[in-house]
Amino acid sequence: MIALIHHHLRRGGVTRVMFSHARILRDAGEKVVLYSGEPSPEPPPEGVELRMLPELAYGPTADPASVQTLVDTFAGLGEDTVLHIHNHSLGKNPAVTAAVAELARRGARMVLQLHDFAEDGRPANLQSLLQALADPEHSLYPHGPHIQYAVLQARDRDILLGAGLPAERVTLLPNLIESPDDLPPPVTPPRTVLYLSRGIRRKNIGEFLLWAQTRGKDMQFATSLIPENPAERPVFDQWTALAEQLRLPVRFGIGMESGTSFTEVVSAADACITTSVGEGFGMSFLEPFLMNRPLFGRDLPDITAGFKADGIRLDGLYETLPVPTGLLDPEFWPRALQTVRNARATVGLNTPVLLPDLQAAWVQSGQIDFGRLDELAQARVLRSGFRPDLPVSADPALIQRNRTLLREHYNAATTLRRLQTLYARTAVAAAPPDWLPPARIRDAFSNLHHIRLLRT
Repeated sequence: MIALIHHHLRRGGVTRVMFSHARILRDAGEKVVLYSGEPSPEPPPEGVELRMLPELAYGPTADPASVQTLVDTFAGLGEDTVLHIHNHSLGKNPAVTAAVAELARRGARMVLQLHDFAEDGRPANLQSLLQALADPEHSLYPHGPHIQYAVLQARDRDILLGAGLPAERVTLLPNLIESPDDLPPPVTPPRTVLYLSRGIRRKNIGEFLLWAQTRGKDMQFATSLIPENPAERPVFDQWTALAEQLRLPVRFGIGMESGTSFTEVVSAADACITTSVGEGFGMSFLEPFLMNRPLFGRDLPDITAGFKADGIRLDGLYETLPVPTGLLDPEFWPRALQTVRNARATVGLNTPVLLPDLQAAWVQSGQIDFGRLDELAQARVLRSGFRPDLPVSADPALIQRNRTLLREHYNAATTLRRLQTLYARTAVAAAPPDWLPPARIRDAFSNLHHIRLLRT
């Protein structure tokens, strides 16, 4: 049996991945069970059982009773079961991390799939883990013959290898990309631009609004979703208020309007956009082409390098969006320096960071990337009326070329083969697990060039 396990099945990338995996494994004759800490707003794939386990849901502590329930539940499935666990070390529930560590000690067969890292721009999550776990060194990253790691792109694989994980225990598992085939062709030049995004901080909504302000005379802009996490709402609400104040041509959460399907949302758009400063796999870089839509916005080379190696062209993206430092508010640099210092101290990095260090890493020729700024600085730039050059490229031939390549590299048959190979590599353990040093993973994400204020 294959047990697919996550904190929740809310609408979003991880749920789509889990449902896709469940379908293709079911179709291959595997018995598949989904485990979630919350009810799913959408039914699971037909023929796939969904089991509720509240101890999986988000929580701040490694409560011993919850840990024991998780361990008993999953150990009780038997040694023929592979536990495919998503984001066990993200810090959303330390009890899950502790349970995985104990299951590793008991020799359970596991695939630990990392979409995101607590060490990558989530200092509060990492601090929560370090405080909740009695022995973080021997809790976060177990490995052995019975444990395989799955990551979405080469950057994360290289970080795990650099921390000491043997190469035979980590697998690149790109997401299956699915989309409807019956979408109408887009209007050229594009008039409506869609951000397939929930509008959380790392999605960089300020830059999305800068696009609307710059291109608003000939384009309308929209996001598909709005944040469901209450902690994300105050910042999101500030952006919606600013968009209204500046009278920007923006609508938020059009995919959440009653009776609206995903296909209808995409069909109503002529192009897609991404301004995110942090992604796990980066489906937002690929899905638009399968949906017969061009893509504009921000590139994340660490994430897209593998796509480009597969021949995918991302001509409509830029790596930086330069802003003159003279547009920053007077308190930006003291505020940024303190934020960076606090974020590093939160995860145990106390080496000094001085203002010249930060400015040397972030400023080139008197300009700073808009994606480096925090919300206060981004809002000031928007209010200044700054309008950068934001070219729009919508080459139909490029869209068709990318669609063909995507269907070759990220299809169901390829994904099934990767999953079955991954599961076959797990074996019941004959010895206790080893552990990756958590500090080595933390340090890999702590370079000043990597840090962005929207991810602190």
